[in-house]
Amino acid sequence: MIVTPTPTFNSKLTDIIVELQQLRNHGVSGSTEPWVFYELKNLFHIVEALSSARIEGNHTTLATFVERKLDKKDTDNEKLIEISNLIEALEFIDDNIAETKIDARFISHLHEMVVKNLSPDNEGDTRPGSYRVDYREIANSKHVLPQPSDIKDLMDELFDYINEDCDPKVDLLKIAVAHHRFVWIHPFGNGNGRAVRLLTYSMLCKKGFITPGSARLFNPTSVFAGDREQYYDKLSIADEGGEESMQEWCEYVLEGLQDEIKKSQKLADRNFVKDRLLMPTFLWANEKNITNDIETKILNRLARKQRIKAGDIKDLWPEDYSHVVISKRLAKMRKQNFIRTLKPNGREYVLQLSGNKLTRGILDRMEAEGMLPVKVDEVAEQE
Repeated sequence: MIVTPTPTFNSKLTDIIVELQQLRNHGVSGSTEPWVFYELKNLFHIVEALSSARIEGNHTTLATFVERKLDKKDTDNEKLIEISNLIEALEFIDDNIAETKIDARFISHLHEMVVKNLSPDNEGDTRPGSYRVDYREIANSKHVLPQPSDIKDLMDELFDYINEDCDPKVDLLKIAVAHHRFVWIHPFGNGNGRAVRLLTYSMLCKKGFITPGSARLFNPTSVFAGDREQYYDKLSIADEGGEESMQEWCEYVLEGLQDEIKKSQKLADRNFVKDRLLMPTFLWANEKNITNDIETKILNRLARKQRIKAGDIKDLWPEDYSHVVISKRLAKMRKQNFIRTLKPNGREYVLQLSGNKLTRGILDRMEAEGMLPVKVDEVAEQE
């Protein structure tokens, strides 16, 4: 076997794996309603995508991406397209991973999505979805990449390794090893880093550590995005291929996952979401004149109840106001994408946190709570 063998457990790896195994195939139980998690998932995908692009040198800030997408500005800006491509790929994985095998066809499609509408001189590829046919070097790395003629065999072996049956306790180690091995092979001309982080997300979904649609949210790319240089240093150590170097790489990946899951578990607590994220965001929106007083009261009522009908907010108006006034206000807030109906054509309303002017505020709050790997307004360091 050419793939580096899965390292054996040391005491540190064993402790981490035992803790992470307890979360496998179990959504985080808590009081936060599922549609609130759905909205938070959309925000996490934005953060996940931007974090992955940041590692590759995309200097777009979270604030810039959110604001330009909302205003539909710079639609031909390749930095924004790169992030949008990654969001689309994450949504594709969520929708399809349960029935999809992780194989050459799957990774080829992810690569096509990653480099779509990007020029080869920027972050695109002349061969979307196809393995490279020329020799490449990795800047500032001693690793000698495999010859193009060897890539197919190496990748087929990697997919066999990913899909082979094994003791479930080993799955997390295999995910870490597969991430490194993909980078070591460097199968595509460009977009390898973005593709491998999507592969890692896919494997975590496939193995039950992320369950699309369940009450569990975390960004695996945050493991690598918080300190880009450390990520590359750990990959270089793993290139040595020995037992100790692979254990060090696996400890780095699994400790990062452990930290991210602990952060995200707070989102299962309805009171945390209400008091630390939602209501401070609505106060900010009112102070910025994004919402008026009555709209802010409606949003606060939604934060407390998590879903409302028109009758649930009648007391916010004087007694002589008609239901028509209330309905018009709700219709306006739907048009602003502040709220949506729980069901198509329904009369029960829930919050909408993405794709509107509240998005910036909620991301600021998530940053304040230490839940983001990058600052909302921070510009990435220039290469």
